[in-house]
Amino acid sequence: MIENIRIDIIALLKDTVKALEMNDIVLVRDLSNNIIHNASIFQDEHSISTAVIIYSLSKIIHRESYVDVRIINILNKAIDHLQKQQIGKYENDIKKLIKQISNTDSKLDLYIQHVMDQAHVKKASKVYEHGISLGQTAYLLGISQWELMKYIGHTKISEEFRDNVTVKSRITFARELFK
Repeated sequence: MIENIRIDIIALLKDTVKALEMNDIVLVRDLSNNIIHNASIFQDEHSISTAVIIYSLSKIIHRESYVDVRIINILNKAIDHLQKQQIGKYENDIKKLIKQISNTDSKLDLYIQHVMDQAHVKKASKVYEHGISLGQTAYLLGISQWELMKYIGHTKISEEFRDNVTVKSRITFARELFK
């Protein structure tokens, strides 16, 4: 596991445990969004599985208004194993969490799909940010242009885009192209 990812996941899991203990649904949802962002950037299994877990917990706490104490205990063990760099034990904790969540909530498969879809859209926005057209980006990553436009509309990508190509260089390029 990449060290930065490990540190991010530890901090995120600690914040999640605190939010769950305070029954703070808004904070759990915000943490879920943050880890989905990491999952889309790093595309590693640990970020993605953590994103699925936290997103699932945000849905459970929203619907049930509480989370089973056993889930919090497993989260604490996962934090401890990550801090000690016992990645194998951490991965077992994650499997236990997913099993416990799926016992609590039958919609886990839908949550996994949602997290993966969100990660795909965020990844597409990064491609678009590098100057690839919206249509081409959507096609390359297998999402609809509408999904991508909806996400980009909530970001500052279009505001940050700076045109570094001068008019003179564009004209020169066009002339070369149509010789």
